[in-house]
Amino acid sequence: MAKLEYRLFDEENDYPALYHYNSIPKDEIVVRFLCDYFIKDGVVYEKTSNAIEPPLHIIYVNKANDEIPIPKHHRSKVGMGFIVMEIREYRDDALEYPILQNLELSNLMDIAIIGQCTYLTLEGVEWEQTSLEVDEDRQTYVLYVKKTS
Repeated sequence: MAKLEYRLFDEENDYPALYHYNSIPKDEIVVRFLCDYFIKDGVVYEKTSNAIEPPLHIIYVNKANDEIPIPKHHRSKVGMGFIVMEIREYRDDALEYPILQNLELSNLMDIAIIGQCTYLTLEGVEWEQTSLEVDEDRQTYVLYVKKTS
């Protein structure tokens, strides 16, 4: 197990800690390092960078004031005991992004592999990744994609 901390990217205030995890699996840190967004307590944060200050793993974030989190009660209807990932279609003008597919994954390495892909084919249609987020409020990872031309 390792330690993880989310810090506000605010040099003037010496990068204050927002959230601290004293015991977190390293494979979860890998996935969180890949995520572009982090949602917790109704706030959307955008990752600016990450770092390691042994033994601490750090993700620096800023509030994403132009982003609205999906409400907590909009949880995917998938089985318990699995890691949940939603694949949603990103649209510039959308208030809510439609779900293309719900995945139930058995381990975080599956999330890491999907999270690193640039292109993904779903039902014969090719999609390009726009971002990946971890939504702690809904206990869900979300991959945003747009159709390739």
